[in-house]
Amino acid sequence: MPDQAEHLRKNEPNIISVLSGKGGVGKSVIAVNLSLALKEKGLRVLLLDADVGFGSVEILLGFMAPKTLKDFFKSNVRIEDIVFETKYGVDVLSSGIDMEDLILFNLGDRRRFFDEFARLLRKYDYLVIDFPPGYNENLDQFYIQSDFLILVTSPEPTSIINTYTLIKLLSVKGITPEEIFLVMNMVRNMKEGRLAADRLKRVVERFVGFTIKNYFVIKEDQVVQRSVFLQEPFVRSHSRSQPSLAIYGLREKILKEPVQKKGFLNKIRQMLGIG
Repeated sequence: MPDQAEHLRKNEPNIISVLSGKGGVGKSVIAVNLSLALKEKGLRVLLLDADVGFGSVEILLGFMAPKTLKDFFKSNVRIEDIVFETKYGVDVLSSGIDMEDLILFNLGDRRRFFDEFARLLRKYDYLVIDFPPGYNENLDQFYIQSDFLILVTSPEPTSIINTYTLIKLLSVKGITPEEIFLVMNMVRNMKEGRLAADRLKRVVERFVGFTIKNYFVIKEDQVVQRSVFLQEPFVRSHSRSQPSLAIYGLREKILKEPVQKKGFLNKIRQMLGIG
């Protein structure tokens, strides 16, 4: 879809942040498959693996990043040199460090990172960030300046509770309801999954004060498990499966949603303390 891709060309990409209240709910699986789904529309996508603890993005895509942001700071390489071009057409930038630790580097290194990161982002239509599970107040600017927040949860009670807590924290920071997409993942029964999403939706509306307008239910499916085992995203291997159709639905909603906010790079500049 070249016309759609050309329409989205701008100085800054649209920012999609993928979050979860706890680990083990398939957050990275959603981030990876959504990135490929966007690429299928002819869009340029950079996937930032900020979940440094596990490297799930690399595992799911079947590669090991030769260089990470840690190498950028330690070896003085260019940021383009640490971007991995996957066989699926989605580029991956592996952090190798906790994102909040960026502020610990000296001023010169932080300036160099910002200048090169800003230049890199201008090549893409979408930046998809796979964040570590849970909330980190040091990453507020990343969350707040995102054009879209995708919250991944599961019907498990502890996951629901942690997701509610995360939504409440984000709402305090000024995240508006139109920016939030809920993904109820790993659902054994679609009817029960929709009921769980509806219950969470009502609780958030009552106690947080806004309505989650868009949620997607993804069935626990062998195609997902097989795709993880084979290290091949399911939107590529099983494009007509229920999980793939849900990802495509999420993609289409994102593409149709008007994007009003910009200034992501300015906020990153402020976070890095470089003026």
